[in-house]
Amino acid sequence: MQEKTPLHNCGEKWINRFCRLLCWIDSRKLWWVGIVLLAAVMVPHVRLGEGSVFVVHDQLDESLMNYVLTARHPGEAVIPEMLGGISASGLQPAAVLFLPLYRFLPAFHAFMASYAIMILCGFLGMYLAVKKLTDSSILAVISGGCFCMLPAYPIYGLTQMGLPLLLYGYLCLREGRKVKTALFLTVFFGLTSHLVCTGYGALGFWALGILWDFLHRNKEKARRCMAGFGALLAVYIVTNYRLFLELLLGQGNYVSHREELVNGELPFWETVRDVFLNSGQHAPSYHRELILPIVLGLLLFGCLYPRLCAEARKDYQRALAGVAVLAGIAVFYGICKWKPVVDWKNSMSGFLRYFQAERFYWFYPAGWYLELALTFSVWRRQLQAGGKSRRPAAALGRVLLPCLVLAAVMLPHGDIVLHNSYFYMNVNQYNNGSDITGYISWESFYSEELMAQLDEAIGREPGSYRVAHLGISPAPALMHGFYTVDGYSNNYPLEYKHAFRQVIEAELDKDGESEVYFDKWGSRCYLFNSQTGGYWMMKKDSSVQYEGLEFDMEALKGLGCEYLFSGGEILDAERMGLTPMGYFETEDSYWGIWLYSL
Repeated sequence: MQEKTPLHNCGEKWINRFCRLLCWIDSRKLWWVGIVLLAAVMVPHVRLGEGSVFVVHDQLDESLMNYVLTARHPGEAVIPEMLGGISASGLQPAAVLFLPLYRFLPAFHAFMASYAIMILCGFLGMYLAVKKLTDSSILAVISGGCFCMLPAYPIYGLTQMGLPLLLYGYLCLREGRKVKTALFLTVFFGLTSHLVCTGYGALGFWALGILWDFLHRNKEKARRCMAGFGALLAVYIVTNYRLFLELLLGQGNYVSHREELVNGELPFWETVRDVFLNSGQHAPSYHRELILPIVLGLLLFGCLYPRLCAEARKDYQRALAGVAVLAGIAVFYGICKWKPVVDWKNSMSGFLRYFQAERFYWFYPAGWYLELALTFSVWRRQLQAGGKSRRPAAALGRVLLPCLVLAAVMLPHGDIVLHNSYFYMNVNQYNNGSDITGYISWESFYSEELMAQLDEAIGREPGSYRVAHLGISPAPALMHGFYTVDGYSNNYPLEYKHAFRQVIEAELDKDGESEVYFDKWGSRCYLFNSQTGGYWMMKKDSSVQYEGLEFDMEALKGLGCEYLFSGGEILDAERMGLTPMGYFETEDSYWGIWLYSL
């Protein structure tokens, strides 16, 4: 037998020490990593201030106004600034608990506070859920770290990022542990999430869990879970009472423009495949590279299932059920977009016509990270059940090998998440600026100095007149306090849509794409035209000029419009009955605006 050398003995000692260190770390409470990560993520924002960058589309140009305008008029039934005065239900914020932030803080600071809450709750929720399911701090930190770095929209609150936190609350209730904490988290999620994006899905899955417990005669667990279900449902009813009154009880004082919404069909199998691989709109998960390792792991453990220990079997069953649910979500999305279903929806009216039941894909980001953690947990638990050994080979196989495989899977995925995160965007912005990155900063988009110049040029109280926008978003004007005849809302009067259509009818006749976009959807009530179509992000150096526009100017005046903000010069303004009042831009503004009076 070959005698071990001192060097060999030293190597064995360090391998054993390293493996013991990993095991020790895996057993520690590492929730504080989320606070460290949050501090790191906020550094570029602190440096940039309002020079920070975020997604504009459907966020800064729309949903942020739901908070800003509602906070200006707390408790009021009508928000006067937009679309000639719009019902408060048409500007329902996703997270009502964040409204006080916008009431008492400047909009940017309120937005950043909600962003910080979203990141911290995303990490802590995923950490707590994974830790409870797998008892592994390493898996919990990895899953939570990647999850909270996804570029979720802060304006949706915890609609996406709060789902693991809700799951943790449900698991605690089911076990009868930390019941008060679980109920608090459930109510907190309801107050910071959107009913029509994930709320109805969360209630649906919760109800299935209760049914499961009843069928398996776990009545005590079912009763506790029913308390949480009732709390969540009550919160949604209270915070969305206007919506329930209008949609379910028919007590609305107007017919919504969504009555003319035309649902679009998609090819079934292509849609199922796309959602399964890539998730859907507003719910980025970048999980595609995780699918193969998860599936291969489940196939391998399936073959070894008879040899798995009890805990490993439990995690395997959970992981298998999770994959089935994720695949089912993709199939359900495909069914909702399938021609027979779409035709049926378009034949209906009211809630059944425009409710988007397919939004279960919002569960994908949380679902895939939970799936990943459960899959690796099967391996971890089985190796742990094999007993401890001081032999280096056994230590390597039991501890180091799973960590190496996990690193091989997560390092490329983590790099993808990082390069798509707001953190990366803002570090890039800080180092290079918009001229290189092409990003639009908060201060550039809202252009407060530019809006102030326009306000001064008009010289009237903003509430005494209304403005319209050509080629530019109305959001900056609304942020500044202007009253607009145009805007972006997913629920405003159909009568107003028809009145606004009269203004742009001749231009829609010349541009079929804009006509379809406005008539079949209509949530963007903008001055669509045949020259720049539906484009509303015209930059100040675009050099676009308008000529020959056929807007019904009398109809526009009939909506109360007295001034036009245009992203391009109107060469025949006099023909249209417009009086030029000058061109305005600032060094930091994204926009260059030609001001006209009607």
